Amino acid sequence: MTTTERHPAVPDDPSTLDARREAHRRDLATLLDIDPEILSDKALLVDDVGLDSLAMMTLIAWLAEHGVVIGTDRGRLASVADVLDLLPAKKISIVVTGSHDGHELDPVRVPISTLPRPSSPLVPVLENLIFRLTPIEQVDIEFLYRMATRAETCFRWRFRGAPPPFDHFIADLWTQVLVQFVVRRVEDNQPVGHVVAYGANRDHGHSYVGAVFSAEYTGTGLAAQATEMFIRYLFHTFAFRKLYLEIPGYNWDLVRSGEGRLFDVEGILREHDYYAGRYWDQYLCAIHRTASPEPPMPSDGLPGGAGSRR
Repeated sequence: MTTTERHPAVPDDPSTLDARREAHRRDLATLLDIDPEILSDKALLVDDVGLDSLAMMTLIAWLAEHGVVIGTDRGRLASVADVLDLLPAKKISIVVTGSHDGHELDPVRVPISTLPRPSSPLVPVLENLIFRLTPIEQVDIEFLYRMATRAETCFRWRFRGAPPPFDHFIADLWTQVLVQFVVRRVEDNQPVGHVVAYGANRDHGHSYVGAVFSAEYTGTGLAAQATEMFIRYLFHTFAFRKLYLEIPGYNWDLVRSGEGRLFDVEGILREHDYYAGRYWDQYLCAIHRTASPEPPMPSDGLPGGAGSRR
């Protein structure tokens, strides 16, 4: 009979720990496609390394592969040291014993599942370890109105700093909308965001996507995970060829690392939007469906506030 045993590794000496930390640093540099010398412990992920929301999401996915799940209860990752300190300092060996030929097998890598999957591939995924997507209920209306009108978020969303009366907001909530969800934290079921597909044209196979989240999630990569989950849901459920994002220039720095990798820029409207004393370009971006059932996105996606529902 074959059994699996877990054996704690022998405690490492400081030189071994330093070597492992430097190996993680090199792996991180490869992941981000930058010079390892830039990734000093004191380097700030945003100000010094220049990571946007999509790059932060790639980083979160990489940490998850190493058994580190970044949740809403963890403080914002600020520096390279914050990342390296989270990675396992010691290895766990997994040995399979009792093989038929009596020989010990080589250690194997056991993948870490970070995403609860439905029992059937026909069921769309609407929940991960951090967030779940739920239909809008009556109790959510006030939250959505606050999201659409607060100074920290309204300029990134459809009303652009000109919030409507509450009754007009309710009447307009489903205008041109195909489907929309409230994003909730799994840990306490509190609403933190809103994702929506609007302006859908099923004859031609495309729709627009928008997302907005509470300000504390901007730039963390966590909101992008929820938006990515929504995009996968749309490709899973509807026969769309591509999904459009309308991104005003003041949101562009949140997503620009995804150009050519996660989405294509199909058009730029020069000086299209006015805000904060100047005119901004607007980017029309497209996420394409591939021949596979899943859309062409890894475990990272689009940040909260990236799209702009009009």
